[in-house]
Amino acid sequence: MEIIEDISTKQLMETFRKKESTNSVCTVILKVDNPKLGISKKMFDIDLCGKTFLEWAQNSVFDTTIRYVDYTFGEDFLPAVKRATDSNSKYTFVLFTDTPLFQHKTFLQIMEYFQMKGLSVLKLTRGYVFETKYLMQIDSLLNPQTQYFEEEDFITCYSLKQYSMISDIMKNRILTYFMKNGVIFEDPSSTFVDADVQIGKDTVVAPFNQLKGKTVVEGGVYLGSNNIIIDSVVCEGAKITKSCVSNSMVGKNATINEFTKISNNSRICDGATVPAGCTVNGAVVCAGDELKSFVSYEGK
Repeated sequence: MEIIEDISTKQLMETFRKKESTNSVCTVILKVDNPKLGISKKMFDIDLCGKTFLEWAQNSVFDTTIRYVDYTFGEDFLPAVKRATDSNSKYTFVLFTDTPLFQHKTFLQIMEYFQMKGLSVLKLTRGYVFETKYLMQIDSLLNPQTQYFEEEDFITCYSLKQYSMISDIMKNRILTYFMKNGVIFEDPSSTFVDADVQIGKDTVVAPFNQLKGKTVVEGGVYLGSNNIIIDSVVCEGAKITKSCVSNSMVGKNATINEFTKISNNSRICDGATVPAGCTVNGAVVCAGDELKSFVSYEGK
């Protein structure tokens, strides 16, 4: 999902592409690993709202040629970038995976500025732009011009404390996107929505909900408090409260009462009601089925 997509972004894309296709840009993504974080996972594989740092970097430059370089925090990047870039590309954009907030619209602003000024090299808060011909001729960087753009995009994750701050910013970007499109969050501070989730207009999300994976919530749904919904489809008009739904479908105007667990490709049909405390595992529940509370229903 392109979280921040607005008319200014579209205008930037049109302006840049009139002058130069983004296909003329080779992005070298430096897969940053920082052992000082003190965790076993590689830094670029850390999850952030349903995507890894590397996936966020890829998304921000999706329409360029992308090359990858393993990179240890603090080392000289220039030789590796020269080896990795596409020498046939007019420009080389250097992006670090430890800035996962970087957005596509900021990339377009940078490239527009770089072209307008006719530069050979531009230093960013975290990253660089080169004219590829110039890049291949140099052995070191001597005080290149620096330009500042959307500084929030360049917040660098050099500690787990920074990760917490970045995570909070990304979470709020996602929620803001949905609020602009008619979704009501009663308590955004306690609500978590992954980047690949889709939510329809007029859905109401009560406090302490987690929507994860590739979940699709259609319009007019009511999600009461304390739900966890993972990789599932919730159809128009459904109501779910204090329950867990994973890898399943909840039909139109269906009702899932509290303390219920629905999983393993279960299907709750249109208009069906699942009473409190049930476990539905790989089963189909139709409207009119007389289910009892606190009973487990297994599929065949």
